[in-house]
Order: sequence, then C-alpha cells, then structure tokens
Amino acid sequence: MNYSKFREAIAYVGISNREIARLLGISEQSLYNKATGKTEFKNSEIKSLSQILSLSLDKVNDIFFDGKVNIIH
Repeated sequence: MNYSKFREAIAYVGISNREIARLLGISEQSLYNKATGKTEFKNSEIKSLSQILSLSLDKVNDIFFDGKVNIIH
C-alpha cells in the first residue's frame, strides 16, 4: 500500500475521507487503518475505490500493490 499515492488520488478527485468511508460502508478510522497499512483493503473495497477515484489498472497496482503485480495483456 502506497499511502502517499493514495492521498494524491484522493486529492485529485477532491473527495473527503468521510465520503470515501461512507461510500465503502466503513468508518473513517477503518479507512485510515487500511490506508496506513494497519489492516488490508478487501478486494471489493479496492474495486470500489478504483471506481470512486477513477483509477486505471496501472494506478491501482501502484497504489494498492506497490507496483508488484504484473498484468499480462
């Protein structure tokens, strides 16, 4: 999890943490814990975040998997 890139994506869209947490159905504290690596995002949450933040597959890989997932095209 790349917290810095996650924060950049949120800032780019201009949505609040409170709104992201609400859309994911989790508390703001849970969102913070997941974003800082204390707990992990569920696959369904990553999918939702990719839609909320309009993230490409490459950006999802960069943010949530630190660029370690190779996608074969």
